[in-house]
Amino acid sequence: MKGISGISIMKNKKAGMTILEIVKWILVALIMAFIIHSLMGNRVSKADFSTVWNAVTAKADSSKMQEGSNQMIRRLYGLDPAQFDEIRLDYPKTNMGAEEILLVRLKKTDDQEMVRTAMESRKKTQMNNFNGYGTYQYAMLEKSQIVIRGNYALFVSAENTAEIVQTFESAL
Repeated sequence: MKGISGISIMKNKKAGMTILEIVKWILVALIMAFIIHSLMGNRVSKADFSTVWNAVTAKADSSKMQEGSNQMIRRLYGLDPAQFDEIRLDYPKTNMGAEEILLVRLKKTDDQEMVRTAMESRKKTQMNNFNGYGTYQYAMLEKSQIVIRGNYALFVSAENTAEIVQTFESAL
């Protein structure tokens, strides 16, 4: 009897070690993915701003948006356009619109968090504006995206947000 229970314990230890090894390799894979993602996220793109802008806006419904001035960028986002290499905004033509694109080429990647915060603030403000009565606009804002890749940042709220983001990433 003693020999049989000893074999049983040995199998359980072996199974436990296998599970532990699996967990270890999963953690290693997650750490590697995080490192790769971090390095890719701060990679500076040499893509021409106009090329990226044209690619992004070609996928958007521009009939619902108008070009924003530097003053409008300051008003809606609280960002000073002079702080960036380039910045462009297309925003809704009407107060009932939620379609919007802001593209920024940063001078330094240290400004990523500041730009992300400004974009998140704008998104939150718009969601508050449409909460309770603008269900279509609110839903569009819920699926809007903020994407920051190295020296480029994009905020997009549109019917085809995912397609526009994919175009943006390809253009970089």
